Formats: sequence, structure tokens, C-alpha cells
Amino acid sequence: MFSTQWSVHELAKRQFLFKLNANGPIFTMLILLQIIATVFLGGASTSGYESYDDPFSFVYSTVSNDGQIGLTLFWAFIVGFLLTSSAQRNESFAFVTNRLTFQLGNFYFFCAAALLGGVTTVLLGSVMKIITLFSDNAIIESAGLFSAPLDFFSQIYAMTVYTLLLMLIGYTIGTFIQLSRLFIMLFALIWIAVTQYSFFMLGTSAGELLHVFYGETSILLFTLKVLLLVGILFGLSFWVTNRLEVRNP
Repeated sequence: MFSTQWSVHELAKRQFLFKLNANGPIFTMLILLQIIATVFLGGASTSGYESYDDPFSFVYSTVSNDGQIGLTLFWAFIVGFLLTSSAQRNESFAFVTNRLTFQLGNFYFFCAAALLGGVTTVLLGSVMKIITLFSDNAIIESAGLFSAPLDFFSQIYAMTVYTLLLMLIGYTIGTFIQLSRLFIMLFALIWIAVTQYSFFMLGTSAGELLHVFYGETSILLFTLKVLLLVGILFGLSFWVTNRLEVRNP
């Protein structure tokens, strides 16, 4: 008689692969949102210089992928929230699992989804530059993969991190709501209080809070801050999940 003992990592990896296959429409939704943002929100702001005394004149346009970034972050929050549903939790019972491997499987899935979202969003910025180049006789001056590879990969890293954080925030909020529907009212009150306070304080409080991350110039300190916040969010979701019922009908 033989028995096979699966490791925690192996169990989490099997759940991760299952979630990749079962949640394919999530990635399709990301691609559709980015296409919509490119078509409808991918405009360029144009300015120019022209003088009657000077024969030299020029027109310059600023191309930004802010629309793709906004929709990708919105997608990340929704994905994190959706993975806390009862159906998602009950799917894990097809495996020999526990709360730890269930959470690790979700975390692996978030990392893969965040990497896809970060890479595609930054690459869409390059696509928009190409579209601008062929749509008019233009000269593009920007930091790209070949001119500034470190800056290019830093953008991918930062976008991936922000996408992962939004997923974990949505996931943590969703786990609290699964524990008790009263948290819906609590989170709504917190959101109203924060937005109202930020409005009356001219946005200084919200700006200072976000500046802790996007205002950081050191990649090492930025990574340490992210790891700390990821650990807190993952710990909170794990603590709440342990208090949920084993399985909901």
C-alpha cells in the first residue's frame, strides 16, 4: 500500500493552474477593456508654436495611456473582489486542500494576472506611439525599450505592483463582506468619510497617502513598502477566511 504526500507548494500550484483554466474570461475582459480604452480614451493633447516674425513653427502632441491604466486598475479591483465569492471558495473542495493552500493558490493567480495586466498596459503605450507615428509625419521623443530599457522595465514593474495591490485590496474587502454583510455599510461609510475629508482638505490627505508609493524614488524602498502592504492584506484575508464557514450551500 502506497501513499502520496503532497507539499503545500504543490497543492497551491495545482489550485493555481485550475484557476487559470477556470477564469479565462477574466483575461478576455482585460483585453476588451484595454481595446476600448485605446479606441475611445487614447486621444492626444495637442499644442503648438507659430510666430509671424519667426519662420520656425512646430506642433507637439502628448500621448498618454492613462485610460488603459485606469481601466486596468479597475479590472484588478473587480477581479480581486470576485475571487471571494462562495462559488470560488467551493471550487477548492475538488482538491485535497486547506485554508493556506487555498490562499496561496489565489495569491499565485493574482501575481500572474497582475503581471499580464502590467505588461500589456505598458506595451499599449508603445502601440499608441506607433499609431501616432503612422497617422502623421511625426517625430517621437520618449523613453522606450531600446533608448531607456531600465525605465521601460521599471514602468512594467510599477504597473504590475499597482495592479497586484488593487487585486489584494478588492480581495480583502470581499473576504470581510463574505464574513458579514454589515461590512458593506462599514466600507461605504469609510469611503464616504475619506472622500469627503479629502474634498474639504483639497485632496491633501489622499494625495499624501498615495504619495507614499508613487512618490518613492528608491526602487528598494518602494519594494519594501509594497511587500509590507501585501503582507498586511494577505494576512487580513487569511485571518478572515479562517473564520468563514467550511462550505456554503
